[in-house]
Amino acid sequence: MDALYWISLIVGGVFVVLSMIGGGDSDMDSDLDMETDLDVDSDVGAGWVDLFSVRTIFLFAAFFGMCGVLLSLANVHEIVRLFVSLTVGLTVGTGGSYLIKRIGYAHVSSEVTASDLTGRTAEVIIPFGRSDVGKIVLVAKGQRMQFKARGFEGAEDVFEQGEEVVVVRMEGAVAEVLKT
Repeated sequence: MDALYWISLIVGGVFVVLSMIGGGDSDMDSDLDMETDLDVDSDVGAGWVDLFSVRTIFLFAAFFGMCGVLLSLANVHEIVRLFVSLTVGLTVGTGGSYLIKRIGYAHVSSEVTASDLTGRTAEVIIPFGRSDVGKIVLVAKGQRMQFKARGFEGAEDVFEQGEEVVVVRMEGAVAEVLKT
């Protein structure tokens, strides 16, 4: 059982230290764009804390292992050592992950509103013209975002791929644009 504590301490501890040095939050988004949009967000978990997030698992492993090793050095009985190590690991893993998530995202708002998009320069990625709908890409609040687009108030211009346009207003999820 001592080998399990040592392995948990070493593996978990290394990754906890690396996450402290390098940031440590992993959030993965992916977009697949075709004629229709598919947005897949891989934040797993509902509610209080993500029990199977990488952060929770490594915090659990590090503190489970550390507690087991320290109690082993103090000659604590094996069953008591296992129970206390599991309790400490679960408490620190879930509680630490919850606190890091709440503190890390406390003042960050990545919600983009229509007023954030108005006046932004964008690039046409799917050409459109007259009454057609195409697609543009722009950066707002540090996020690269794609929107369906059409000419502002029925503009007769043809918007070619790679051209720069200005977002005049948002009409629902469709950007109305003019050439720059």
